[in-house]
Amino acid sequence: MRGSLRISVIACVSTLTLASTARASDPPRPATDQLDADPDTDPLIYGGTDVDTCGWPTTVTFGGCTGTLVHPQVVVYAAHCGPQNRVYFGERQNGPARSVNTAMCRTNPSYSGGGGGQDHAFCVLSEPQNDIPITPILMGCETTVLQPGKEVTIVGFGNADTGPYGIKREVTTTINQITNGNEAYIGGNGKDSCQGDSGGPVYVKLDASQGGDDTWRVFGITSYGGACGGGGYYSMMHIGMQWLETQLAEYNIDITPCHQSDGTWAPGPECRGFPFAPATPGGSWSNGCAGGEVGGYSAMCGAPFNAEPDDTPPTVSITNPADQSIFDSMGAGQVTIPIAVDANDGDGWGVQSVTLIIDGVDVASDPAPPYTWDTVNFPTGTYTLEARAVDFAGNEAISQAVQIGVDEDPEPPLPPPTTGEESGSGEAGDSGTGEAGTGGETGDAGLDDAGGGTGCACEVEGDAGPSGLGLLALFGLWGWRRRRA
Repeated sequence: MRGSLRISVIACVSTLTLASTARASDPPRPATDQLDADPDTDPLIYGGTDVDTCGWPTTVTFGGCTGTLVHPQVVVYAAHCGPQNRVYFGERQNGPARSVNTAMCRTNPSYSGGGGGQDHAFCVLSEPQNDIPITPILMGCETTVLQPGKEVTIVGFGNADTGPYGIKREVTTTINQITNGNEAYIGGNGKDSCQGDSGGPVYVKLDASQGGDDTWRVFGITSYGGACGGGGYYSMMHIGMQWLETQLAEYNIDITPCHQSDGTWAPGPECRGFPFAPATPGGSWSNGCAGGEVGGYSAMCGAPFNAEPDDTPPTVSITNPADQSIFDSMGAGQVTIPIAVDANDGDGWGVQSVTLIIDGVDVASDPAPPYTWDTVNFPTGTYTLEARAVDFAGNEAISQAVQIGVDEDPEPPLPPPTTGEESGSGEAGDSGTGEAGTGGETGDAGLDDAGGGTGCACEVEGDAGPSGLGLLALFGLWGWRRRRA
């Protein structure tokens, strides 16, 4: 809540398990006139630098507050920012690399303004961003790194001494104290967040010298402070985790791949592959900034995930629409058809993602069940629908094709797909991400300026004819929406 604008910042800070014993007295709170200071006359952030393309790719802006992508479909930010309609990815708010609508947002009902460490909120995105490497939330024993003097990095789109709001910048500083109010007091001496940074994350490195593996985590949410440059107060994500995961349970989304919501060590197959250098540019936004080395299975808080080798592909089938279905457009020239897919990995490591394929083109991907797409628009013609399921061991399977027609008889049934060697299997240490649903370059095409519209405009690499980008536009897939139970 930096000044009256309440603009968000992304900060990189170490996580700490809060002890039950009393701590030293908290530092003095900013005066009311400081909290409500005029953003046009306040000092700006000092000591920071602009972030290069694809640096800190999980740092996002709402155009007024900052947030952190902590799961392909979840952005965490500050409750005082309120609900948000759209999230912008990239290094510039004006001319972002991509823009994605939110499906829903919620704020922590325990937040009542000021201190207390409950300044938590989240949004579920209308489309998962599966091609952006996630820096996970600091949890459990990992939070012991949150000690005075621990080096952290603040990243955000707020005001700076080097220029105006709307540019992603970073500054490295240290933790001063974890307060009695479950907040981190961070920065000062000219290194700080400012207006435009509220809601942003704080990242921290799990140093090998402290029992970590040199990968990074995120823990802080920029909440409030006095004059920019003098330090500020940050709520911590792990403090609000039980509320966050309770809210996300209806979406079948888990944002703590290595822990339970209370911090208990419970590694799953996704407890691996965390970045060593999220600040270092890698790749490009056309491939999701998917670059740079990542770690193996995490073992800081206990034994790493260990499972029997999984070399069996998952099963996958399209449950709606039925094969050979004919749809009457009633003269409208197109029909909206909801699509549902069932996928299961039996006794394997679990399904990582399901991708919808129309006439041989990957058009949308879903990381969690139910695998549904509600508003796919089909003009007059015949179509072949398939689905690809990829499990966490890298095995994949393609469903039996479903033929449908709009105002026309569908094509004859295709022979069942071959399995066996073609399905393949990933080694136990592979990421298993495959190429499902990453799409290609994303941009603002098809978006309106009012904050509504269609969400992420995704291009598919390859032929721009009926089997390429034109197919997506033809089907109206700029605006597909997922249905949740």
